[in-house]
Amino acid sequence: MITRYEVPVILKETIPGLSNNCLSTKPSLEIYVSMNSFTDFTRAAVEERNMNLAKRCFTVAEKLYKEGDSLVRLLIENCFVHSFSLFMPRQKNELVLVESIIPASLFNLYVKQVNAAGC
Repeated sequence: MITRYEVPVILKETIPGLSNNCLSTKPSLEIYVSMNSFTDFTRAAVEERNMNLAKRCFTVAEKLYKEGDSLVRLLIENCFVHSFSLFMPRQKNELVLVESIIPASLFNLYVKQVNAAGC
């Protein structure tokens, strides 16, 4: 099981360029800073149409969600997946492309969140 203390290390090792965005902080808070940086980094990759990098980010997020402890899973759901609405393209062809690189488990969480919010 991946713990809150392992997430910052995993993100810095697997996502190139992310380590520059993560600010050092207390170990107990580092997962929150790292998850926000990871979310912003992924959104920027999608907005810049860097689909290879975005896909890598989504794959890492899926791994964290599947293998993470309860806090890690909660942060993936409520920080990472919740942010999808901020960067989903408006044009149909671009939307289809972005949706195609989001793992099904994360996309299903997103759809559940949208439906629960009544959007």
